[in-house]
Amino acid sequence: MLNVAVAFFGIPRNSEICFPSIQENVLAQLPADSNVKCFYHLYKIDEIQNPRSGETGELSTDNYEVFQSMTGVLALTEGVLERWDFERVKALGDTWADEHASLRNLIYQLNSLHNVTAMMESFNPDFVVFVRPDIFYHTPLPTYVFKHPDARRLNVYIPDWQWWGGLNDRFAICGRDAYQAYGKRIEHIFDFCKATGRKLHSERLLKYVLQQAGTKVCTMDTTASRVRITSAFADESFSPKRGMGKRENRYFHLFARLRTLMDKRRSD
Repeated sequence: MLNVAVAFFGIPRNSEICFPSIQENVLAQLPADSNVKCFYHLYKIDEIQNPRSGETGELSTDNYEVFQSMTGVLALTEGVLERWDFERVKALGDTWADEHASLRNLIYQLNSLHNVTAMMESFNPDFVVFVRPDIFYHTPLPTYVFKHPDARRLNVYIPDWQWWGGLNDRFAICGRDAYQAYGKRIEHIFDFCKATGRKLHSERLLKYVLQQAGTKVCTMDTTASRVRITSAFADESFSPKRGMGKRENRYFHLFARLRTLMDKRRSD
């Protein structure tokens, strides 16, 4: 039987709005005859403060209720920055020029990903679906990807929009030999910065790590919007052209699309 893990990470801001879309467009799209297990690593916090998005507000405990039947932990943020040597990260540069606030939030998110990925190892998943719980999913995940798991061990399916010079890191479907690279990419921050000469950047880090791991990047048309603490939807662009970056990434995108086309034909 196919083992499919669903991994929730980060902070659930508006579960009342977001989780019904997760049930419809993520969970309901998983193969009915598969063994599905949901995992989570979420931060238990009382308020949200995000200067870059302008978010400030209290976080209701109701947001965590939908995860109680799943396997996971509600964690605190204490000790996370020290674990990943945040002072050294800061010394590499303030990527978003906001007094390292966005870098700090990125480390928290990547740490959450790392922890939930470690939880799933004993489950031995054939596929892992990484899901941010603070996102409203407008359209369903592609279902064909769960066929032929042995042929898709190294495949990673990412959204075909907002790559920002790297790869969209909002959500993904990963094969059994690719999910560790996706979920534990925080381990390679300093390798990325040394190899590229760049400051830490979320989308570029993802692309670097997946390339180093020899994964096969494919695209998916699923769209989703971040939902703010105020319940407002972020203004998202779903154009695959916006934020594509330099010519190098345009070629990478072209080959990813061609790979996706061949991948779909394999399932016909």
